[in-house]
Amino acid sequence: MAGPTCPDCGEEGIEKIVCCDSKQNVRGRDPWFQVVHCDGCGHVYGVIAKTVYVRDDTGVVPTNK
Repeated sequence: MAGPTCPDCGEEGIEKIVCCDSKQNVRGRDPWFQVVHCDGCGHVYGVIAKTVYVRDDTGVVPTNK
């Protein structure tokens, strides 16, 4: 069975798909988002929000805390 293949460089295998934290932080703490990309050529597969804020009765709070 074939593994995932990068559409740009043709690298094969799940180990070639990596995820890196953003340099931007949420109020100086946790990374704001993560970037999923090919370890071989840098092709970006997607961006994942790591911290999301919602408004509740007490104010704006992160959903992952």
